[in-house]
Amino acid sequence: MILYAAEVIPISFSDYPKEPCCVIFLAGCNFNCGYCQNWKLKKISKEYETNIEKIKEMISKNNLITACKITGGEPLLQHEAVIEIGKFVKSLKLKFGIDTNASLPNALRKVIPLLDLISIDIKAALNRDAYLKIIGVDPPLSSIKESLEIALKSNAYVDIRIPVIPGYNDDSETIRSIEKTLIELGYEEKAEKNMASITLLEFVPENAHFEEFKKLRNPSLEDLMKLKSYFKIKNVKISHRLYSNYG
Repeated sequence: MILYAAEVIPISFSDYPKEPCCVIFLAGCNFNCGYCQNWKLKKISKEYETNIEKIKEMISKNNLITACKITGGEPLLQHEAVIEIGKFVKSLKLKFGIDTNASLPNALRKVIPLLDLISIDIKAALNRDAYLKIIGVDPPLSSIKESLEIALKSNAYVDIRIPVIPGYNDDSETIRSIEKTLIELGYEEKAEKNMASITLLEFVPENAHFEEFKKLRNPSLEDLMKLKSYFKIKNVKISHRLYSNYG
């Protein structure tokens, strides 16, 4: 099978909570987020074409890892490759996870039986105007909510990640709106079992795709702590260069 993979990081200690993992970056994304640091992977191009057997070989020879995570881009655009890698990873008794923007619920349904971890990026309050400002395309809000519901009902650990972008989603109204949506979709029950969390992520402007985002400041540790205080639900974490309780 041919897939489009831009990079494989042999070992990471920050992409899978409490597990040393390899990270596979798949090309292709259906969003156009201005803040994205992996924007060079948006298009699927010939330069990223590789045989899936090469990826499997890299994983099988890596004796330092206990997990594998696929990110992107949007991995579920290549869900058949994700499934094949996932089955191989599980055959090696490794844990398996993905990052996703939650826009492809039908693909997620096919992949989720293999997943130990699913990290879902929620960009803003789930309304059209707020989401459009960040992702640059008409937001598939019903699909995002469907994916969240699928994930929260699954056996996988679910980490809801919110990239905090000053002036876009760093206010109490946004946080409370996201919280309300997550409660409606079943977050609390899963969090009570310590199988779900929310991570507030530091936005890094120097790596952003669009100039308007490059001109923004990054949120301070104090900013993230303040946003965390707005949540009433449990298992809210912070990831910042100066501090992290991620995982």
